[in-house]
Parts: sequence; structure tokens; C-alpha cells
Amino acid sequence: MKIVAFVPSRLNSERVPSKNVKLLGGVPLINYSLRALNKVKALNDLVLFASEPSITKHIEADLKYTFLERPKSLDTQTATIQDIIGEFLKLSDADIIVLLHITSPFLKPATIAECIDKVVSGEHDSAFTAYAFKKFAWFRGKPLNYSLDLPTPRTQDIDPVVIEQSSLYVFRRDLFQSRHRRIGDKPYIKNIDHFEGHDIDTPEDFEIAELMVNAGFFQPLK
Repeated sequence: MKIVAFVPSRLNSERVPSKNVKLLGGVPLINYSLRALNKVKALNDLVLFASEPSITKHIEADLKYTFLERPKSLDTQTATIQDIIGEFLKLSDADIIVLLHITSPFLKPATIAECIDKVVSGEHDSAFTAYAFKKFAWFRGKPLNYSLDLPTPRTQDIDPVVIEQSSLYVFRRDLFQSRHRRIGDKPYIKNIDHFEGHDIDTPEDFEIAELMVNAGFFQPLK
């Protein structure tokens, strides 16, 4: 069984220009994800899937990875993650895919390894990271996890609302090829805290990440 980490990247990010190589704590952002994956022993390969070979100039020399060039058509705003995964699988013989986005620099190697283990064991057909919110939640104008017709429960007693954290997905090749999706019918949901799961999508997110690094909330992996 071949387990391959798959890191998609593009340089033309919209909301944070050149986000993937922007310095975070003095280090180009892309290195955080590659450092974490280099610590995961279960991986047979780690592939950086990008249309610009120049991105490799920003990667630390001691990190192990394989660069795989992808079509520039996948850098457009209309390209979906399904398009990117599908193109990657044309070039890879991976049995289990570990998709990690560069925008979550604080994800722990142990979290990645745990998600891989759950899929390899056969207990789950996929895995992803998530947040669990014990808050009074609404969706489309209606309460989602409590009833207005019953006494208001304590927040610690209500069912949590689970939100995909959107950085890590582990799934089998046959799941994606047969159903064109990265989450199956029996996923393992790995809840993580907001420090580990901090996702950089806007300039404000990047500023918060800088504050986290400078305040010592995150110890950089070596």
C-alpha cells in the first residue's frame, strides 16, 4: 500500500499575494507544511504539485519532497480541488492520498499520522480535521442544534456543530475515482483546537499567525 502526501500550491493567490512563499516568522509559509510531513513516518512520498518550479527556491534544503509540475490551467479561479486531485492521480500511483494545504502552518505531525492510521486500518474510508463548536447554531433561519420550544440548554450540554477545518484530508484512491470526492461514508473526524487549526485565508489571518509565532504559541518544527 503506497501512501503519498500531496501538497497543491500556486503562486497567484488572490487575497494574500504570493501567500505560499510569504515569510511567517522569517520562514516561507510553504516550509511549515513540508516540515510537518517530513516528520510523518508512514509516508512513502511527499509530492509538491505546482505549476511554477520557481517555488522550490523557497524550500529549505534539508526537506525531502518530490516536485511534480501541474498544468497552469489548474491555477485559475475556476479550477476545483476535484480537478487538482484528478490531475494528480493521473501522475501518481498512490493508494492512499494525504492532502495537506499550505495554509495551515501549525498542524501537528501527530495529527496527520493519526488520520493516516485510521484510514490504513480499514476502520474508516477517509479522515479530515475539524472544529467542534458547542454554540447555539443556526442554519437557513432555523436553530441547528437546539430547539426554541424547549428550555434553553447549557452550552456544555448541547450537541456540537462540526465544521471542516479544510486543511487535511486522507482518503483512498478508489474512493475518489469512484465517487469523485475526498470524504467517504465512514470518515474519521479529527477535532483539533483553533491554535493548531489556524488557517490563513486573508491578510488578517496572516497577521494572527505572526502573533501566534511571536508569542510562542507555536514552536517551529526542525
